[in-house]
Amino acid sequence: MSTKRQQKTVQSCDIVKRKKLNIDSKRKFYTHFEDLSNEIIYEIFDYLDIYHIYEAFSNLNKRFDNFLVSSTFPIKINISSMSKTNFQYYYTNILIPNKHRITSICLSNLFIVDFICSSPRIILTFIQLERLILDNIQLKYIQNIPNHLISLFNLHSLTISLIDKIQNKNNFYYSIFRLSTLKYCKLSFESYIRAKPLLISSNEYSSIEHLIIHNESTLDEFRIVLSYLPQLRRLYWNKLCRFNNKQDELREITLKYLKHVSLQFKYTYFDQFEPLIIDLFHQVEVLRISTSFDRSYFDANRWERLISSYMPHLRIFDIQHNDNSHDQMTCHNLNNLFISSFWLQHQWFFTHQCYSRGNWKQINFYSTNPYRRKHYTIYGEIEKENCLHNQETNLDLVDHVHIQGEKTMLSCLNYFPNATNLTLSHSFNKSIDEIIINLNQILPLIQLTTLSIDCDGFSFDKVIELIHFTPNIHTLKVYSMNLYRIDSILPIQKSKTFRLVSNRNLIKNFTIDNRCIFEQAKLLINLCRRLEHINIDVLWQDFESILQLLLTKNNNNTCHLCSLCLKYGSKRMRKKLEKLIKSKNLLDNYSIKLIRSKLYLWW
Repeated sequence: MSTKRQQKTVQSCDIVKRKKLNIDSKRKFYTHFEDLSNEIIYEIFDYLDIYHIYEAFSNLNKRFDNFLVSSTFPIKINISSMSKTNFQYYYTNILIPNKHRITSICLSNLFIVDFICSSPRIILTFIQLERLILDNIQLKYIQNIPNHLISLFNLHSLTISLIDKIQNKNNFYYSIFRLSTLKYCKLSFESYIRAKPLLISSNEYSSIEHLIIHNESTLDEFRIVLSYLPQLRRLYWNKLCRFNNKQDELREITLKYLKHVSLQFKYTYFDQFEPLIIDLFHQVEVLRISTSFDRSYFDANRWERLISSYMPHLRIFDIQHNDNSHDQMTCHNLNNLFISSFWLQHQWFFTHQCYSRGNWKQINFYSTNPYRRKHYTIYGEIEKENCLHNQETNLDLVDHVHIQGEKTMLSCLNYFPNATNLTLSHSFNKSIDEIIINLNQILPLIQLTTLSIDCDGFSFDKVIELIHFTPNIHTLKVYSMNLYRIDSILPIQKSKTFRLVSNRNLIKNFTIDNRCIFEQAKLLINLCRRLEHINIDVLWQDFESILQLLLTKNNNNTCHLCSLCLKYGSKRMRKKLEKLIKSKNLLDNYSIKLIRSKLYLWW
């Protein structure tokens, strides 16, 4: 190498080194949280409830005090589980002083919902409110709340879940549709069979663009509700039923912005659904439907004609149909459906699964491209036959997996990488080691947060072992379980696995459907030491002893518990509970409610 070239190389290296040193001198290395910029801290705070922000950062230093007191960053309220005493402090010292900064409120504790909604003037003080979620709200508050929400000009998102049944849907819908700034609306409620029918809109219209309804409704009601929503863009509705009466002639409804539709039908014939497509879905680009009962939904030619003539903009066609059949040829014949050039050109592919149930065949027919549903049920003993043009089903979006029996578990070939919710039902008789090995081949147990068990013969020691391999579970629901005899409980509690699980599990919410005696309730409490809420059914003769166990102040295993629900409540039970609390001085500050034969207590 020449001397000139060597000099140039050395100079180039020196320049690179100087640039690197200059960059390193400007680079900041953060070793403390308080060294982060305001912008980054705001982003972190956006993931936290203001209560936890105050708990962690108040009185830390002057800078964070200014964040909490003088800052203008928007506040989001999310209260699910909190003791009554903590809420009273939270309300007085955090919520009210910052009411002008609150943009989002999410409430799921029915007592807190009642407190906020009992006086509409409270809601009116949240002048910057954009998003409101009221879960477990009583009907008596719904009648007045919308009348006051109309004064909140920034409110664009509303979610309401009723805890009791509704008689008059008319007033309920009308009050919601009157909110002129609303863009997103989600309504979950039960209604009486003979609830008053809604009247079709004449000149009243809603600004709602995204509507989600969880309620068993007729197709008549479906049409009429849509008549109020000319701006609708996205629609989800479950439990749609056949028409109540002979269809009346309705004026033409124009939904020129409706692009996304997702419907779940209950005993609805294709003949009844077809007019909705013809009249309302001209602009729809995404159609997802879940059907059952009527085999006409298997008619590929009929679907092809409907889509070609009345849904020319359709990009995604996602169907799931469940059916029962005595005919052994039904499953085989499905191979010849949905395989014409029309379906191939659109890249819409389907598959089906057939399961034996005695003399019946359970048929599950569904789209594979794309598969966008978040819930996936794996049925009985499988006899899988795929359609000719089948693509591998993408199950990345599935969050909830329901496995119906161990034979289903053993035959399952799918893997659900992002599932966080698992339900087990029917029979699981194999050893817990085999069950855990097979479950881990279906989904990652370690990332589960919700576990529901509704299995005959699923013993309590199996539950303990399963919790051991699902350490991130925070919600456990047990609907059918063999609880042990009294003489078997002590050895269980002394086992190494029980001690390990009781120290490590994160379960905060526990529902058990079995009627418990005192010793069984004590076993459950000793296992789940971080419980905040419990749903339980107790024997009348053990009522006092179990409630005293749950409410005793010096019990370390229940120190986090702040609410409970007794499954079969009554006025007599309420009086007995109030008398017990007073006579034993169990609680100083509590609230109690009896709603739809359930007794709720919060302290």
